[in-house]
Amino acid sequence: MDLYLLRHGDSGKRMAVAAGVNTGDAPLTIVGREEIAIIARSVKALNLRISAIVTSPLKRAVQTAKIIAKVLAIENRISIWNDLVPEGNRSKLYNRLNQYTRDSSVLMIGHEPYLSNMMYDMIFQKNRVNQLGRISLKKAGLAKIRVISLTPNISGELRWLLTPKILKLLEKGSSKSKSSAAKNKKKEQV
Repeated sequence: MDLYLLRHGDSGKRMAVAAGVNTGDAPLTIVGREEIAIIARSVKALNLRISAIVTSPLKRAVQTAKIIAKVLAIENRISIWNDLVPEGNRSKLYNRLNQYTRDSSVLMIGHEPYLSNMMYDMIFQKNRVNQLGRISLKKAGLAKIRVISLTPNISGELRWLLTPKILKLLEKGSSKSKSSAAKNKKKEQV
């Protein structure tokens, strides 16, 4: 199974915390929605074959899932999993992944440090002894993990980890390619 982990877009949480505001279930900011729309076009340009989208029930994650699903034209494939909340039970979530086949490509949308901890569990098989570093998924960052096994313990291989900056560059490159192709097609017709 290919598991794509996407952290939700900007919810202004950092600024709200600094201002002393409770951010429990904050929605995406306007900038966050715009950034996720760009990321969604990048995901489409990567030609990822997403079979399902699973998301945390928190507003910012659900909004992120809906934007991505709309661009990919798979709005009917979104599932909300309570196990994806920041304090969720990863073991239960790993068991739920058993419902998908080995050929599935699942996009999972959630929060930090939950998603980074998931990556660590899969890549290093929960062996945190002598942990030398940390994997961090930035807001609107995307990782691909090839899941090798779900039982008895989850294990996988990190295939790639893309920052939002790289994803935005991919989207720009894709837009330029399409406009060049359209110009070439018009020249051919003349």
